[in-house]
Amino acid sequence: MKVSVVIPVYNCEGTIAATVESALAQRFDIGFEVLVVNDGSTDGTRAVLEKFGDRIRVIDQQNAGVATARNVGIREAAGEYIALLDGDDTWTEDKLAKTVAVLEQNPACVSVFSDAVQVDGAGNVVLPNFVPPHQAHSPTLEETLEQCWMIQPSTTVTRRATFLATGGFPEEFGRRAYGGEDTYAFLLVREAGEIHFVPDKLVRYRLSEFNENFAKRIRSGDKSPERMFGGYLIFARLVRDRYGVRGRPLARLAINTVASGLVSLGLMAIHEGDRALAVRYYRESIRYRPLDLKTYVRMAWAMLPSGIAGKFVGLLTPRLRQSLSGPPFHVLYNRPD
Repeated sequence: MKVSVVIPVYNCEGTIAATVESALAQRFDIGFEVLVVNDGSTDGTRAVLEKFGDRIRVIDQQNAGVATARNVGIREAAGEYIALLDGDDTWTEDKLAKTVAVLEQNPACVSVFSDAVQVDGAGNVVLPNFVPPHQAHSPTLEETLEQCWMIQPSTTVTRRATFLATGGFPEEFGRRAYGGEDTYAFLLVREAGEIHFVPDKLVRYRLSEFNENFAKRIRSGDKSPERMFGGYLIFARLVRDRYGVRGRPLARLAINTVASGLVSLGLMAIHEGDRALAVRYYRESIRYRPLDLKTYVRMAWAMLPSGIAGKFVGLLTPRLRQSLSGPPFHVLYNRPD
């Protein structure tokens, strides 16, 4: 067996069929298998997978998080190469053909990644590419330590022996700590050998809208920031511990991501009418970025009683009003978990 397609999935009953179909539809002459690791889904995902019969292999486990699910698939795989595919993304029909060929022709290359098209929940194109122009090449290790390299798991094919040697994806991220487990894993892969870039857009990478998702969480009572940003703190610690001074740029970027994300949560909270929750998020953000004066201003605004704040709203410009009362100016997206 040359290639094992590993698909971790959690509660993706609306997308997993298209994901699996895109894997099975590969125009690829060399043999490959499709392994789906069902990470404790509580919706109809398992029933959808059953319809594929023996065309795929399904591994069921209790919900442990995407890092563990990927590692289980890698360990159980029979292929020389691991092609990762998330449960809400899809491939073009030539994805494996164009990426595996690079590994076959370059012994020093341990992993390949391609570009992707970014789409929303309805499948509409949000951004025509994933990899920015300045990263559209095969990176050095130093480059991957200086900035977050845009290697999305669904765009990759990696030698299985490399994943086994590096330990795969760090499982301490667990099932709630989202953010950074894949970036860290591919830092270790880059230590092991070259990562080559294929410029073709071989993946449709699905995004979920942050504003909509977080508004639902506020209404449902799930107000914990750890679920969205805890992984970035783990990532920052792992990078500092392993790379020391060389890892400071990435660690700082992760911390800034947490601080900015908490501000966005604050803006969503106040937009949803929960001023106390907004204050909580702004205070958390200040812990990580204490010199951001705008956050202090937003927190002071959130601390005003709604009746008093309402008297001043009409005096503000539309842009300033949104800056203080939300929602965020830009539409933020995050990966579902």
